[in-house]
Amino acid sequence: MIAFLLAAFGSALVLSALLSVLLTPLARRVAMAANLIAPVHPDRLHREARPYGGGLALMAVLVLVALLIRLTRKMAFNFLYPDRFDGTWVDVLLSPLASFVVAMGHWEFFTLGLGAILFFIIGLIDDRFALSAWLKLALQALSAAIMVVGCGVKATAWLALPGAPELMSILWFLAVVNAYNMLDHADGLAGVTGLVALVALAVGMILTRWWYYEGPEFIAGVALVTAGGLAGFLFFNFPPAKLFMGDAGSMLVGYLLAVLTIVAPYYSPEHGTSKLVVLVPLALLAVPLFDMVCVVAARLWRRQNPMKGDATSHLAHRMLARGWSPRGIVAFAAGATAVTGAASASMYFLSGPALAAPWLVVAAVLAAMLLVRRPPHAEAAR
Repeated sequence: MIAFLLAAFGSALVLSALLSVLLTPLARRVAMAANLIAPVHPDRLHREARPYGGGLALMAVLVLVALLIRLTRKMAFNFLYPDRFDGTWVDVLLSPLASFVVAMGHWEFFTLGLGAILFFIIGLIDDRFALSAWLKLALQALSAAIMVVGCGVKATAWLALPGAPELMSILWFLAVVNAYNMLDHADGLAGVTGLVALVALAVGMILTRWWYYEGPEFIAGVALVTAGGLAGFLFFNFPPAKLFMGDAGSMLVGYLLAVLTIVAPYYSPEHGTSKLVVLVPLALLAVPLFDMVCVVAARLWRRQNPMKGDATSHLAHRMLARGWSPRGIVAFAAGATAVTGAASASMYFLSGPALAAPWLVVAAVLAAMLLVRRPPHAEAAR
């Protein structure tokens, strides 16, 4: 059954990837016409101006897939509920995909879509007019508050404190969105880490459905559609990039990862899972979050503004100084995210002392990141 689930949801990834390959060149032209251009900055690695457009293409893919699913929802509903399931391989293959299509009609789909639009627009305005860091953070916080307080999208907090779940959820939105925003400083880096994390999240949701949960098709489907959009975009963003994701894209990817990890089911006491399983998102997104922490810590150590870009604190800058190639940096980031993603998926099925094993794996990945971030001896001597 698990193979059929993967095959059914894999079709969503392939569809969105094909749409992305077709739409990204068009989005690049739109970005150039709208003057959505990334100028040369000391904290960026490109040496000539490049257009944005990745965010435009990704949003277009998500909208088109959503419209397609809405158009086919009635068909899927009729497939599932008139007792048509007879156990043949065709029904086994199509039933999970139809379940996802029906789930996309629920209110959560429109609620999550509202947040995607809010963060996408903030990023798009920043791409065009270069908002100040504090104004951008304020708009992000307002959007996060709308989602958490206004729409009720919040995490479970094991704290008997009023407002704790809301505060933790808002901070989570801000942390993940800005982690991906800061990671988007080198060709392919944010795109490949987002792609791998989304696939890992989807696989974890599919495994939990097979094992003991009901209903994570929605999360798995949205994650795979977004992953497919990023896969198509990477054809044009892999080093050397022809266009960039832009803040519109990095904030959109960061938001979707933040919101999907909030609404995903983790804790199941009837199946013996530990309460600590709610920490799965920290393991899944360990690479971008840890990189953000390192960047902010490095800037504070040098008594610099932590919200102002520089050419020495980021992961790619440090790795290039150590002799890594741009493609090698992308490969390292993809591998590190794949390892932490696999570790996070294993946590659904572990409890007690066994939970220490995947966290040791995550710690090893973060230690490796510290090693490759360490400046070379010649730079340290200066």
